[in-house]
Amino acid sequence: MEPIEAFALYRLGKLSSDQIVSLADAWLCEGVFTDGINELSGSTNSVMADIAPIFERTMSELNEPSLTKFDGAIVLVKMKLEGIVSNTIDPEEGASFLYWNVHHEITNEYPDKEYSGDNLGLENVFFWLREIWDCNDGSMILYHTDLPREKAELKFRENLIEEAENWLSKAT
Repeated sequence: MEPIEAFALYRLGKLSSDQIVSLADAWLCEGVFTDGINELSGSTNSVMADIAPIFERTMSELNEPSLTKFDGAIVLVKMKLEGIVSNTIDPEEGASFLYWNVHHEITNEYPDKEYSGDNLGLENVFFWLREIWDCNDGSMILYHTDLPREKAELKFRENLIEEAENWLSKAT
C-alpha cells in the first residue's frame, strides 16, 4: 500500500495500529526508509495513542501532504475510481468500499444534501451501485427492466464505470 493511501485510511479511522506496524515492516522490505518507519517497524507496543504520532511524523518524513478527514476521503475516492476505470478493481467492489468505508465515515461532518453520496459527488456512482445490489438480491430494479437480470447487471456496471470516468474528468 502506498503511503498516501495509508494516510487517507488512517484519517478515516480505517487503519489500525497493528496495520500501521505491518505497513512499516512492508515499506522497509521495499527499501523505503525513514526514522519513523524504522521506529514503527516491529513495534510491540501497537496502541494507537502511541503509534499515531509516529505515523503522522512518518507521513511528513515521506513528504506526504497533510490530510484532513475530507482530503483523505477524496484521495480514496480518486484511487478507487481510477481502479474501477482501469479495470483493476471490480466496479461493485470498489463502489461498495467507497459507500461503506468512505462515505459513511464523513457523513456526520459532511452530510449529504439531497442524495446519498452527493457530499463527495458520488450520487450517480451510488445510484448504479444500488441497482447492482437490487439486481443481485432480486429486488425491484428501476432501469433496464426489459433485459434479463444478468444483462441488466452488466449495463449497471457499465453505467457505474461511466460515472467513475465522469467523476475523474471533473476532478482533474
